[in-house]
Amino acid sequence: MKMINTHAIRNKTAAKKIIAATAALLTAGTVFAQETASAANAPDSEEGLDAFATDDAASAEPAIAFNGRAVLDTRAYIDETDVDSFDDLADFHTTSTPSFTLGTEYNGSVVSVDSKLKFSESTIKSDPADVIDELTVRANMGNFLLEAGKMKIVWGKGDKLHVLDNFNADDYTDFIIPDYIDRRISTPMIHAAYGFDKGNIRIEGVYAPIMATDRFATSGEWTPASYTTLASKVTGVEEANLSSAFTAYNKALITASNMAARYAADPATYAAQYAAAMQDLTAKATAYQTVLASVSSFSADDLYPDTTSLRYGQAGTRITGTLGSFDWGASYYYGHYKQPSVDWSNYIASAAANSGKSYALPVLAYDQKQVFGVEGATVLGPLNLRAEAAYTLTEDTDGTNPWIHNNSVAWLGGFDVDLPVHNMNVNIQETGTYVLNNDAISDGAYKVYDVDYNANDCYTNDKLVLALSDSFMHDKLKTEATVMWGIENGDVLVMPKVTYTVNGTLGLSASGLYIWCKDDNSEFSAWKDNSFVNLGVTCNF
Repeated sequence: MKMINTHAIRNKTAAKKIIAATAALLTAGTVFAQETASAANAPDSEEGLDAFATDDAASAEPAIAFNGRAVLDTRAYIDETDVDSFDDLADFHTTSTPSFTLGTEYNGSVVSVDSKLKFSESTIKSDPADVIDELTVRANMGNFLLEAGKMKIVWGKGDKLHVLDNFNADDYTDFIIPDYIDRRISTPMIHAAYGFDKGNIRIEGVYAPIMATDRFATSGEWTPASYTTLASKVTGVEEANLSSAFTAYNKALITASNMAARYAADPATYAAQYAAAMQDLTAKATAYQTVLASVSSFSADDLYPDTTSLRYGQAGTRITGTLGSFDWGASYYYGHYKQPSVDWSNYIASAAANSGKSYALPVLAYDQKQVFGVEGATVLGPLNLRAEAAYTLTEDTDGTNPWIHNNSVAWLGGFDVDLPVHNMNVNIQETGTYVLNNDAISDGAYKVYDVDYNANDCYTNDKLVLALSDSFMHDKLKTEATVMWGIENGDVLVMPKVTYTVNGTLGLSASGLYIWCKDDNSEFSAWKDNSFVNLGVTCNF
């Protein structure tokens, strides 16, 4: 969950989507993942080769099934103000968010189609293209699987977080609160896989012609601090350029007025000077109007590359298998970071040489990267062990370019175990990243602007995640709690939840989030006052 320095305002897409990118979360994208088998259209490695087998009912008539989910979450944010009376409670900011999901499944003898529509206020207003949350056409031909559509594919053996799952971006507009697969943004892609009977070996290939980027809030409780910083800086540049253009115009106007008076008194002497002054005034007035129009119509979208192009296509391959009781895998990914880097070089140069001239805006780019990964899982006594490791190769292998990410390594490892206490299960995992050649960052001329810069000069970012769960009353009542500790950055997040299923369709829940940060350099310090309690109602059908 590496926090980038100055990322994001919004990304311009063909659907005019507002995709803010910035800050926070390494891949804060991966913490508290709640991955399920039904979440991914593509069969995950944990499903084995059964995913390729022809269903016994394949010869039956094609069937269409529908399913849906309606949710209403009401949330009250608890700030650090002392609560001495009901009025203090009444002042807490409250949100009430309804959402509705409708799924359709068609199963034929060879071809099947899965689709899921998602309706919520934010999706309809800001990201209408994501009303189609998933749409996959799948051809299952014995050992060969071919599928295409708007999909979510999960790679890696991790449970509740990953370092190898690179194809889909994340939606952080509601922080990391939604389940992992619900945060993932589906992407058009083609997925092919072939399973060998011997050794349970499967080879996969994926190609995505375009890339969705991580999405962040641009207003409200979950707006990242680095978004606010970048937006403020860009606004300041625009205002400075407008002020400079107006000053130049005003100066030319005064000069032209003075010259007009002299020309009126002595046309023969001041004719040339008057003409030159009027020409300069016209030029300065045109320049001012141009800057004014630019500022008035300026959109942060203009700073972002268009990732709906082949330049930002993604591709990868993966092989998985079983050796005895050990499930193994290796993968390769080619694509780009889902959060932008900021190149301040033009701005710094223009500021240094500025003498009434315009300042240059920063340039945003999604760095190219290649990820080489290995993964494994096995059972050791009562423990279900799992691990992933990744090496990320960028275009800045020596770490000297402050505008491009350095190479890095990432890892995760952990286990889950059923305790001999009621139905309790404990899941413990540790994940981390290490930025290579970080001495080049500390010694760089643009240290604080470097995309990998860390205010504590610490380039290892480790997190320990503990999840406890239990169930009662024949699984009608479920309790769970997730605790995350950011070891180097000093963050603690606690997320408890209690769910009661009234019957097979209706569920009631009470949950919350508590955030504690050591100081302003903590990774989640922008959200330190965003602790909340939440009451939810869910209907599945």
